[in-house]
Formats: sequence, C-alpha cells, structure tokens
Amino acid sequence: MRKLSKIAKLLYRKTRQYGSLLIWSPVYLKFYIKGHGKCFNIFTHLTIKERLLLYKLALSLPKNSICVEIGSYLGGSACFLASAAKEKGHKVYCVDTWKNEGMSEGERDTFDEFLRNIEPLKGFIVPLRGYSVDVAKSFDKEIDLIFIDGDHSYHAVKADVESWIPKVKNGGIVVFHDIGWAEGVQKVVEEYIKPIQLEEHILDNTYWARIKKWKN
Repeated sequence: MRKLSKIAKLLYRKTRQYGSLLIWSPVYLKFYIKGHGKCFNIFTHLTIKERLLLYKLALSLPKNSICVEIGSYLGGSACFLASAAKEKGHKVYCVDTWKNEGMSEGERDTFDEFLRNIEPLKGFIVPLRGYSVDVAKSFDKEIDLIFIDGDHSYHAVKADVESWIPKVKNGGIVVFHDIGWAEGVQKVVEEYIKPIQLEEHILDNTYWARIKKWKN
C-alpha cells in the first residue's frame, strides 16, 4: 500500500507538470509501476510520448529480441528501450562515437555520462563505440527494432540505412527521430523506407514503420 501511495503522489505531481492525458495512459502507468521512473531524469531531445513509444514498441517484440540504437548521446532513449528489455529479455546495442559531433552544444566526450546514466540497466545495454557504418561491418545479429537518431544529413542517414536496414528481420521495426524538420531524414525515409514499409506511423517528431526484408 505504501508503494502504491508513493506512485499516486508521483503521478499527481507529474500530472500537474505534463497534463493528465498522457500521465494516466496505461503505458505511462506501467512504466512507473515497473520501477523505471528514473529514466525520465536523463536529458534527451525526445518528448515524453516519444520516449514512451520506444518503450511500448520494444515491449511489443517477442522475448529475447535484438534492438539497436544509432546515436545514443546521454542514454536517455536507450534507457526506455532497455526498460522494456529488462521485462522481455532483450538486448539493446547502442552505437555512437560519444564525441558529440554535430550537436548544438559542441563537441565533448559524453561516454562516461552515458555509462553513469545507464548504470541501473547496464545488464541490458551493450555500448558499441565507433562510427555507425564501421560498427555495422562486424555486427552479425538479426535486428528486431532499430532506432536511428544519429547524424541527420542525407549522406549520413543514407549510410546508416544501407549499413543497418539489411540486418532488420522481415516485419521488424525501424524508427527515425526528427522526421518533422530534418530534410535528410525525410528524404531517406521517402526513398528507402516507404517502398518496403508494411505500415507507418508518426508521433510528434518520430516516424516508425514495420518493414519487409531489405533486398539488395
């Protein structure tokens, strides 16, 4: 009862802060009841709904699935994927240089901060430090879900897609952040993802789709 009381008080505070429509959603409630609430304290450019979307999509996968994130920054979005991984036995592979290249705040090494932030979920996260295209060359697992949120230039997004999407299973999920403003993301999705999509959705600034197996 004391635990439920604490959860109720927390939800009341969050309701005042963010609005009741989202706070009382089943996904939000499940996330807190499962003990993942501290993930919201990690800075990320994703909205609350976008973070919960990653959690929900990862939960929808079969047990012991493989998730990949391209562009992990401080670990905020990774922890939402990993929270689902903790419940379903998944592994989340995070690919980044952690040099903060292309970020508005300027270049700096964020790897130690990333490691501190993922500490409670480190058993479900595998950091792969390097450039996406280089890491892909030695990655030999079939992917159930991939979240692409790295360099948003057309050349870089295209390279991410060509390197990683062939590894996604038939019916797997691909997620792109910043579909609303990043022309490189928009163009790559239009040219490469829509021709193989089985269904597509947009939530806030995030696009996701289930796709057919990529055929070279």
